[in-house]
Amino acid sequence: MDLLSIIIPVYNEEDNIQLICEQIDLQVKDNYEIIFVDDGSTDSTFYVIEEQSVRDHRVKCISLSRNFGHQNALMAGMKNAAGEIIILMDGDLQHPPSLIPSMIGSINDGFDLVHTFRRKNKNGSAIKTITGRLFYKFINSISDTRIEPNVADFKAFNRKVLNSILKFKEKELFLRGIFSWIGFKSTTLSFNAPPRLHGQTKYSFGKMMRLALKGTTSFGFKPLRIALLLGMFISITAFAFAVFALVAYFKGETVPGWASLIIGIMLLGGTQLLAIGLIGEYIASLFIEVKDRPVYLIDKTVNIEPEH
Repeated sequence: MDLLSIIIPVYNEEDNIQLICEQIDLQVKDNYEIIFVDDGSTDSTFYVIEEQSVRDHRVKCISLSRNFGHQNALMAGMKNAAGEIIILMDGDLQHPPSLIPSMIGSINDGFDLVHTFRRKNKNGSAIKTITGRLFYKFINSISDTRIEPNVADFKAFNRKVLNSILKFKEKELFLRGIFSWIGFKSTTLSFNAPPRLHGQTKYSFGKMMRLALKGTTSFGFKPLRIALLLGMFISITAFAFAVFALVAYFKGETVPGWASLIIGIMLLGGTQLLAIGLIGEYIASLFIEVKDRPVYLIDKTVNIEPEH
């Protein structure tokens, strides 16, 4: 079997490291490497991985200098993967290692990319489920690239796909969109996410909102076009109202009042602020790209030579 690289970004997952290594070994057995990317953990995650690497040389680690975020950590792992088949998965055991043999089988059957679809999440709240659905409906309505709802970062792909992903030089990474954009022959497997055994989810509402904004501005200009069309509609409406007010003035039918004035000001002001905010998001993305800062910095490694 070709070398399998399993990339697992982790942040404060010290209690899950040994468990996930044991479960992967039960499913794969040989000719694999596990690349943990410690994304600035504040607990003993790195030292637990280091101890595990002493017992098993197939366990490797890239420790980042601080928390750079899940997407950037995944990119750090992919740039250092040596395998012909690559698997991305989370370190909380909610991406079941038992699905790995089926994912490898799909790659061996000729698929370049294997997505996974989460049917159920026993740790997911009703609010998170609803907001997730709204997010995917919204982003697919404004994006030029369709992103399938509930498709997880739990993926398998061959070296051809990896080399294509590594060609992307953008700093504002939205890998779910990139994997949808690149094409290639793909298939989808489904799974039920088991309950989290240890620790807490690292995706707060704020992080989900930042990811949503990143996805919104990364794959389409429709928000700007919508703002333009909305501005045109309001301008036409305002012009029509101005004509009506002028005619009423000359007829002597004007009635003094402040409600319509306040509503008009609030409507126009809100629309302008929305448009300015959307433009600001695009400008901020351009600003980050122009600065050309690295998307992550490596502090130390275990059993692996980092890229130069």
